[in-house]
Amino acid sequence: MQRSFVFFLVALGSWAFEKGFAEEDFVRIWPENPVVQFGGSLQINCSANTEADAIGLETVFRKEIIGTGSNWKAFLVTNINDWNTNSLCYAEESRAKPAKTTITVYKSPASIELDPIPEMEVGKLYNFTCRVFGVAPIHDLTVTLLKGEEQVLVKTFQDHTEPAAGAVVVNHHIRAEQNDYNKTITCQTSLDVRPRGPLLKNTSHGISLWTFDFAKAPLLHAGLFLEAGTLMKVTCDAPEVSPAKEAVFDLWFAGKPLTFNTTVMGGLASAQAVIASSSVGDHELICTVSLGPVTKNVTKTVNVFALPKPILQIGSSEAVVGQTVNITCSADGSASPGFKMQIKDAAKILASGNVDEHFLQHAVITQQEDNEREFICQVTLTIDGHTKERSMSQKLTVFYGPQMDDFSCPQTWTWKAGSTMTLTCSALGNPPPTVQCWKDGRPYNIGKPQLIQIEHDGIYQCNATNQYGFDVRDVTVHVEPPQSIGHIIGYILAVALFIALVAGVVYWISYKQKIGIYRLRQQGKQQQSPKAAENSVEQKFLNGKANV
Repeated sequence: MQRSFVFFLVALGSWAFEKGFAEEDFVRIWPENPVVQFGGSLQINCSANTEADAIGLETVFRKEIIGTGSNWKAFLVTNINDWNTNSLCYAEESRAKPAKTTITVYKSPASIELDPIPEMEVGKLYNFTCRVFGVAPIHDLTVTLLKGEEQVLVKTFQDHTEPAAGAVVVNHHIRAEQNDYNKTITCQTSLDVRPRGPLLKNTSHGISLWTFDFAKAPLLHAGLFLEAGTLMKVTCDAPEVSPAKEAVFDLWFAGKPLTFNTTVMGGLASAQAVIASSSVGDHELICTVSLGPVTKNVTKTVNVFALPKPILQIGSSEAVVGQTVNITCSADGSASPGFKMQIKDAAKILASGNVDEHFLQHAVITQQEDNEREFICQVTLTIDGHTKERSMSQKLTVFYGPQMDDFSCPQTWTWKAGSTMTLTCSALGNPPPTVQCWKDGRPYNIGKPQLIQIEHDGIYQCNATNQYGFDVRDVTVHVEPPQSIGHIIGYILAVALFIALVAGVVYWISYKQKIGIYRLRQQGKQQQSPKAAENSVEQKFLNGKANV
């Protein structure tokens, strides 16, 4: 199709020449400024206002004549593999200048390569490099860096003038972001030689981004002290990390690696382990967390201490009042330096000593109040202001004879006949005494309600006994007889007589006061005779009508 079109143009030019359209010598070349792929071929037509035998093509490439007309000649130029692309059409013995064409040779990139991208820490700058090899013409090249679907850089080379194929390097700095994790970086090239040539697009292989956010330091949760031979749980947390599932832990204690379990919850990664040691002293607990390019560690000092087992011995755990009992406190097992021992009860320290002593001892002369008294053997160790302790306790039992007093067994009771009352009588003692009461030689059932009669009046002999002695006590019961109707009436009359007597006395005192007031007021009156006025006013006063 292209060759037919060329022949048509050549024939048209020859016809125009024959008709006299061209009045001057000329040489023409077609196509003007063609575009050819590197290593490809091109058809060039040379025409002039002369015979075809005088027309020629000057080029550095291999050529062959593929068509001839009266004033034109067509050539096939092959293996265009040089960047010196000027070709000339000329006519021998013609005054016309040769016609020149510049062939643009293009070449798709031989390769597009992205430099390796390291694991990235969020917030830091990193360089992306794209290398394009063997591309021409670079003037028409565009390089685009893509992060996922986002264009992060578009680079052109319009100032490049060298036609030969070459390499370009594109650099771009990017700040790592948390949401860049697992996104793909690609380098895309676009060689645009339109409209005389094609648009060629190529893309490099993709590289995944691995961005890691590890801004906060890890936290180590562990106690400051560990008793030798015991276990303690420890936890190392990496808070607000991303992606948390990529966190790598490494835990060591006392110079040995620990076995641990990891958990992930949201942005929190954790490792849990159990530590133990039999070596007394300070030991380092180390947690190292790695996330991508970032590694952080946290260290905590744990003091491993040893407290011996306290042993409490009471010479006789059962004693009687007045007996001397030895309380002994000793320690069994290894111990950290500086531990102390104590013997104490609930109220105070009875004895104390340092580690140089093998045991402590305290003597107690037992009293009644020592029964159920608790003694404690305690070992203590102070480390950096913190006190650790272990203890053992035991109670002392003290036996003593019965004791009765007014609280446990009142000596006097007053009851009313016809009421229901209970005689109570108990005694202190260990073991608890047995208490019995007798009246008139007969046992009385104490602690049981009784309907009181006159016969309950009298003296009761009460006896408390246990295996350590006895105590006796006389209890007197007074029974008041019930009152008859006559007694009640007599009581009422006596009360009424008493009330009347009190009323009479009050009236007499009031009368005397009124007479005294009257006499004082009459001394100032001179209009009436003393005796008449006195009789008149006195009479009114006695009648209750005097105005005083």
